[in-house]
Amino acid sequence: MSTVELKPSADDSGSGLPEDQRGLGNAVLLLNARWFTGIRWIVVAAFVAVGMAGHLSPDITQQLGFVPPRTWPWILAGILCAANLVFLLMLRHLNPDSPVRATETNLWLQIAVDLVILSVLVHKVGSVDTFVAFAYLFHIALACIFFTRRHSFIVTLLASSLYMACVCLESSRVISSPSILLSSTPFTQSHPIQAMAFAASAVAVWFVVWYLVATLSGAVRTRDQQLAEANARLMKVDEEINRQVLRTAHDLKAPFSGIQSSIHVLRWKHWEDLEDPIRKVIESIQVRSQTLSERISDILLLGDLRSRTNERIVLSPVSLELVINAVVADLKDKAESRNVSIGVSLEPDSVLGEQKQLAILFSNLIANAVLYSHEGGEVNVVAERDGDSMVVSVIDHGIGIKPEAMERIFEEYYRTGEAARFNKLSTGLGLSIVKRVAGNLGITVRVTSEHGEGTRFDVTVPVAVEGV
Repeated sequence: MSTVELKPSADDSGSGLPEDQRGLGNAVLLLNARWFTGIRWIVVAAFVAVGMAGHLSPDITQQLGFVPPRTWPWILAGILCAANLVFLLMLRHLNPDSPVRATETNLWLQIAVDLVILSVLVHKVGSVDTFVAFAYLFHIALACIFFTRRHSFIVTLLASSLYMACVCLESSRVISSPSILLSSTPFTQSHPIQAMAFAASAVAVWFVVWYLVATLSGAVRTRDQQLAEANARLMKVDEEINRQVLRTAHDLKAPFSGIQSSIHVLRWKHWEDLEDPIRKVIESIQVRSQTLSERISDILLLGDLRSRTNERIVLSPVSLELVINAVVADLKDKAESRNVSIGVSLEPDSVLGEQKQLAILFSNLIANAVLYSHEGGEVNVVAERDGDSMVVSVIDHGIGIKPEAMERIFEEYYRTGEAARFNKLSTGLGLSIVKRVAGNLGITVRVTSEHGEGTRFDVTVPVAVEGV
């Protein structure tokens, strides 16, 4: 037995082409801004841990060769925590449809506050006595990813200016030169010229890193833009092809309807006057015209469903019992022609969906179950409540589906050789239509089948809340 499942896809509308040449699209920027606030909580926790170590185990800290940090980690943790809460509050009012400038402003504020706090940390730990100054590279790299080359250069310039100002003020003894190292005099006091030289070399490394990361990031962003533009062109070509196919299909619908009408007239008025060879030719024409007519109808229906993919579909309470009973009534003649019975067992609950599209989905599933059942078989349609959802099962005991074909059954025009032989009238579009409706309505379709034993389709639809 094999199983395949269609699940509601995430919002894959995509940002399409970049909104402008300034950098990432707003949806990605917003995601990065929120991620940035999450990282900041880790830094706050680290400050708290350092502060606790300074208070609770100063002796151990001194034995390790460090000055026990007592007050400043708590102050920095408090400021960073308060700032992060403000950033989160600002982000609550932003969404992917908000102006890009608003999200960029939030990111700029986050980076600016971080650089100021980082400068205080560098001053407290030791501006040139330790390697903590290279933490500036974290924000420089992120700026290269978030922003354009010019804006990331500004961030690099700001970080460098803050760091050099700190070292300069310490070397000129305008401010004190604390160090977290216990056994040495701060380097900025003993060798001020060398301290400035070391700081300048560090800044030079930062600009080299900025240049490399900004260049790579710009190349990747340009490539992404080119791919997005190429994808947009392909989508336009595909849409034009679909329009031509639909136009041609619509033009062919009338002639085939005319052929079928003429055949009906022949069978009604002149059938007895025709010889057997002519009757066989007419019957063959009737079968083929009916098959092509059904395929044209499915193509037009699929085209209509595709055109609604990007529309905002308004879901409303729909009587599942009414929809399925109407579908079963429409398929009555088809079922009787194959001597297949359809059993229905439903709960009188309403589901959230769109009546027309739900009818299309269940019509295709139940029709498939009838067409691929054996003569004299039975199809069961069962609906049962499962929490906040209704699971509608369409079960047949027909030819089933081979395991190797399960992954492809929702492809357009795909039919297994066995299915084509069993049902020559199949258009190969029925399950493609089911997939399109499921995607439009955001519902799940699960298929379980055993070759030679039958197939079961489980459709999970949310139950409509009372009062909606």
